[in-house]
Formats: sequence, structure tokens, C-alpha cells
Amino acid sequence: MTLRAFSSKALLAAFVLLLSGVASSAQTVDLWTVANVAVDATGASPSAAKEAALAQGRQKAWAEVFKRITPASEWARTPPMTDAELEPMIKSFDISGEKHSSTRYLATVTFVFNATSVRTALRRTGTQFSESTAKPVLVVALTGTAWSPESAWGRAWGVQARRGRLVPVAVPVGDLQDMTALATISSAADWPIVQALADRYGASAVLVASAAKGAGGLQVNMTQISPQGRAQRSGSFAPQGGEDELALATRAASSIADSLQEDWKRTTSVDYGQQSTLSVLVPFANLSEWVSIKRHLDTTRLIQKTAVEELNMTSARVRLDYVGKVDQLQTALSQTNLFLASDASGNWTLSRNAAATTAASPTAPVVP
Repeated sequence: MTLRAFSSKALLAAFVLLLSGVASSAQTVDLWTVANVAVDATGASPSAAKEAALAQGRQKAWAEVFKRITPASEWARTPPMTDAELEPMIKSFDISGEKHSSTRYLATVTFVFNATSVRTALRRTGTQFSESTAKPVLVVALTGTAWSPESAWGRAWGVQARRGRLVPVAVPVGDLQDMTALATISSAADWPIVQALADRYGASAVLVASAAKGAGGLQVNMTQISPQGRAQRSGSFAPQGGEDELALATRAASSIADSLQEDWKRTTSVDYGQQSTLSVLVPFANLSEWVSIKRHLDTTRLIQKTAVEELNMTSARVRLDYVGKVDQLQTALSQTNLFLASDASGNWTLSRNAAATTAASPTAPVVP
């Protein structure tokens, strides 16, 4: 299958997206925000029904955040949280679509959690979790053989691109530069063919996902292309209940996007009781590069403290106090193009030279 068969509708949709500035892949996603939580509860009074509905929503949102940052093996151990414990963990919430009577309240709520409170709660229960965000996977969603962002399948992936995940999903904007690159991509492509498009979105891999309606529902064929090679998989999704085409496509896309997370979460989930220190040499070409490296170190969640012990015009010696294992630290740093490696004598160096630390670079998340 190829992407040469662009429909006129796809071109028009891409042009509208470009003009409006609505580029799903460029949107900032947040691990701690859970949007569009449907709530429906009853109570003895309007205010009691509303309070019951919001409490219900907080529990749903907590379950979503917990699953985002923990591997599936931890889900059975979800710490039970009372509403009295959860309510202070919510930094803010936004309500839309309110409907109510004297005893019933319905709405859609977006909850924003306080990240520090979530971390504290999980550490208190000994739960291993990850905050290390991977480079995104760029999804090229085909309806049949054509990239069609206005189709149900294309719109479903646009929704996934706006959800907070440790392995973010990106989708093409659809401008002229994208169109040129997309026209050369097929399910048989290899990394040199897709690399320019992946690089544009900072992606570690490109997932070509083709969906077609069949008698049993939605049939999806996927090819994931990365520097490590190609992986193929197919799956089918039958409608559930009264799902329409968009609801079915959204559930299928969500399932596939979730499957990208598991290997990454297993690799990067950290035991916060395991703390270590590393002395690292950081060479740099100029002051601007050093400032950039230091900024990335300060924002890497595994690093609890960065202490500069020596500094000159070409290098720095820093002490990193971090949690987890050193290979997890290497993986987290590599997502910001910083590569940590040791020599035969056990001396550690941190640089932007990936070639010097090939072994430290993780593979892209793969659809299992």
C-alpha cells in the first residue's frame, strides 16, 4: 500500500488544519490532566448530587493517571484512595455540559492533578512508576490506502495525539512538506525513507496504521518502522454496544496507543527507594551548549540533585544524585539527546555524541 492516493478531501482538511494552526502533534500533552471524564450521580439535593458526581469523577481520573505512569503489572495494586485523600490532590477542575435536576447531576469534567501529591502518594505505598517521557511515535493513519485526516480513523488518532502518555503519539500536520514526505511512504518502507518525516516530529519511530471496515468490524494492519528495523502486526476490533464508526475507531486507536506504552513503562518504572550518586564529566563546545545540557539535567525527573563540582571553558564535572538504576537514567537522558556512558575504567561521560554511547540508546517502543 502507498500514500500516493491522496484524496482531495484529505488535501482540503490538511489545508484547513494548517491555516487554523490546529496541529495535534504540536500540542502540549500533560500526564497529570485527565480530560472529558463523564460523571452521573444522584443525591438528596442538587448540591449533594453534584458532590457525588465530582467524587465519582475524581476516582475515575485517579485510575486513569495511575495507569498512565505504571506498568500493567502494578494495576492490581492500585492504592485505594478515599475522596478525602483525593480531593487535595486535584489542583484544578473544569466542568462542561452540566445537566441537573433536583436529585441528579450529569457533566463532563477535566481534572488536573498536583504532580507532587501524586508522587508522594505512590512513593508512600511503594508503587514503582515512571515519569520518563519517550520520544513520540509518529502515526500515519491510512483509511484503505490513503492518508485521510478527516476520516473516522484519522480523527481517532488526532484524539490520541492530545492524550497525556509516557510514549506520546504524534500525527502529521499535513502541510506541503508533510505531503511530499508522505507520498514516499508505504508499508514496505524502511527507516531511510521515513527518517526525514520522523525527524521533523522528533519521533523515534513511524507507525503506518491502515484501517478498513469489514464484516466483523474494523481490521487494522500496522507496520512500525524505526532505526532498529520493521515490526508488523494486525488486529480486528468488533463494535461494542451501540458504537458508531468514530467511537469504534477511537477505541481501536486508543488500544493500539496504549500497547505502545507497556515495554517503556516496564523499562523505566522506578523504585524511588533506590538512590545512587554518579560523578560525570560533561564536555561541551561552548557556553550555550553547557546551559542547554544543564537545563536538561535539571528537568530529568530521575535526577534528584545536580551539583556542579568543577567548571571550565570546555567541560564540567557534575555529581548526579538519582533514583532507580543507571540504565534507567541512561534511557531517560537519551530522550533529550544526552548520552551517558562509562569507559573501561568506570569513568562516566555525558555528551551529545550518540555514537560514543550506542549501547545506552534504547530501542523505540514497539506495538506488541
